[in-house]
Amino acid sequence: MKLEMQKSEPPEISSKNQEFRKKGNSPICDLAHLSVSPASPQVSAFKFQASSSSSPLLPILLKEIDEAGGAIPFRRFMELALYHPELGYYASGRAKIGKEGDFFTSVSVGRIYGRLLASICREAWELLGTPSEFTIIEQGANDGTMALDILEALTESNDACAAALRYLIVEPFSLNRERQQQKLAAFSRVSWIASLEELSCFSGIHLSSELLDAFPVDSLRWNGESWEEEVVAAPDDQLCWKTRSVSDPDLAMAAALLPTNLATGFRVEVNPGMRPWLHSLHRKMDRGLILTVDYGQSGEDRYAPHRADGTLLAYQAHQRFDDPLPEPGLRDITAQVDFTTLGRQAREEGFEILGYSDQHHFLVGAAEPWLRSLGDLLGGSTPNTQKDLRSLQTLLHPSTMGSQFKAIAFGKNFPASPQLSCFKFQRPGVEVL
Repeated sequence: MKLEMQKSEPPEISSKNQEFRKKGNSPICDLAHLSVSPASPQVSAFKFQASSSSSPLLPILLKEIDEAGGAIPFRRFMELALYHPELGYYASGRAKIGKEGDFFTSVSVGRIYGRLLASICREAWELLGTPSEFTIIEQGANDGTMALDILEALTESNDACAAALRYLIVEPFSLNRERQQQKLAAFSRVSWIASLEELSCFSGIHLSSELLDAFPVDSLRWNGESWEEEVVAAPDDQLCWKTRSVSDPDLAMAAALLPTNLATGFRVEVNPGMRPWLHSLHRKMDRGLILTVDYGQSGEDRYAPHRADGTLLAYQAHQRFDDPLPEPGLRDITAQVDFTTLGRQAREEGFEILGYSDQHHFLVGAAEPWLRSLGDLLGGSTPNTQKDLRSLQTLLHPSTMGSQFKAIAFGKNFPASPQLSCFKFQRPGVEVL
């Protein structure tokens, strides 16, 4: 097999059609930024079928719903379901990826994903002028696999980049931290903090893969005349959806930015955690960039008719559930990222958008130097190379991971030219944001 590449177009890699039931890397958020004080609701009649659960977290939810006057924002429900310090899906250590877990991620496909991210980190170090200290911050590290793949790739050559490297993981949960420490024991320049508030000023890159999709979100429904908030109630101790008028000032401001020419019943999620996350990183970053990869949409695609019921989903044992309320704490819950809002907020915080692309074109740009170096694969490829190529085919596949995932980068005091290689072929590009 020989890969033929033109200089003006990204190299093409074919792949067999592979099906992935979605959901991502265990994103770990700073709970200090996620706490929501439940408000006393004025709730409408039931909407949607009631949901029941026998999870250990249910009594805690029922108590909070009762104390709040009968309902809590969905954002608070999602926060407890994922991040309760003992029973939350991520905090409990229940979140697992791969064949034996609840979902696949780009990281679980193979080491090539982390190795390509490592090449981006090296390029960022070079564009910053090869500083003597270069910090990589990873948030949402799950069991440390992506960190391992990145560190192995960056330290192979034992050069100036490896000597400058400092790897920092943001991890608030002890079970996850213990797993990461075991996996990364061979690397001495790795450290941990519990939240971004503990982060010192740095120059380097903040990396995350499928982090923002697990930030707790508010859920809104268009009733034909105005946006209403969806909340979680529990009549007869059965979790169910209800709607109420929007009373929270911040949520009302977010709702005012949403379109009103949508079909009655259209659902949209609002992610209030993105702006404080961006603000924290901008405040702590001297020079560098944020690179985050997640699934979501931009522009009018966010409001396509087939998304009329929103993007909220739950995952367990590679099964997808349209209703996120059952089994709280036992299933992952996710909402796709609004990249237009993310880009606007990043600009407002003072970042420059360096690139925006689907994963296919993003990884082809990052992989191009490696692909060009392989030559005649039939004559000289190693088993690792062949495995990496198969993994890359899966990551690039246009009907699954290649199109569903998007990569976006924000820079602060980071050179806009030359462009990062990973955005050389970017599509759809920054212009759509």
